[in-house]
Amino acid sequence: MVSTSTRYHIITTNMTRTKALIEQDPVVKRETDYYNATIKKIKTVDEFIKNDRVFKFAMKAYGLEDMAYGKALIKKLLKEGVTSPQSMANKMSNPLYKEFAKAFDFAGKGAAATSAASATTGAVQRYIQQTLEQQEGKDNQGVQLALYFKRKASSVTTTMGILADKALLKFVQTTFGIPEAASRADLDFQVRNLEKFLNVKDLQDPKKVDKLIQRFNAMWDMNNATSATMSPVLSLFNQSTEQGMSIDLMMSIAKLRLGGS
Repeated sequence: MVSTSTRYHIITTNMTRTKALIEQDPVVKRETDYYNATIKKIKTVDEFIKNDRVFKFAMKAYGLEDMAYGKALIKKLLKEGVTSPQSMANKMSNPLYKEFAKAFDFAGKGAAATSAASATTGAVQRYIQQTLEQQEGKDNQGVQLALYFKRKASSVTTTMGILADKALLKFVQTTFGIPEAASRADLDFQVRNLEKFLNVKDLQDPKKVDKLIQRFNAMWDMNNATSATMSPVLSLFNQSTEQGMSIDLMMSIAKLRLGGS
């Protein structure tokens, strides 16, 4: 099995080509073509919800695929919009709902909502990215998390933004060796604990984000080591894979620690 660092590098070195391959997939192309041909014809929330293919495409594009069954909830979300502080979108802890309501802003734009970039080209680009991440996740969840973090990092402005996103939290916990059990602690404690390891302002710096991803990739491979990912050097000495850390991983992590996060 290719290491998380290696696979991530292969994908991101030429992201344009990587996405082009996804776009050429017959299923992806069929759904994308249908969406492009249909979305602008939809003028109301009810029409949007009723068209199952368009609705599921949009939900997947904005990271809400698992909630595609909750049409009543999404209908209420879209009809209330995001203007009022009391709207559902502004009350939900998961920021993806608000992002979705802003992207398909029927409440604010009416029939023109489906002509906005966020509902057309933006949605298609996000769908391709989501598909890429999901496909990579089938072979290595670490690669999926690294790609997700790269995409979302700059949008996070508070520590609560990390705690509200399970995937981001998993990334940070893995990167700094924070036990998952820490998530059961008092919320204020969780915030203070995360801030000991990470300054969210660093997420606005692409170089620091890449450094965090390097460290995450090394930690992920260390925590999920198998005989396929172990260093050939160790196999020469007949080391048990249960030891969980190859020499190259130890060297990588040591360098990252010395360099800071």
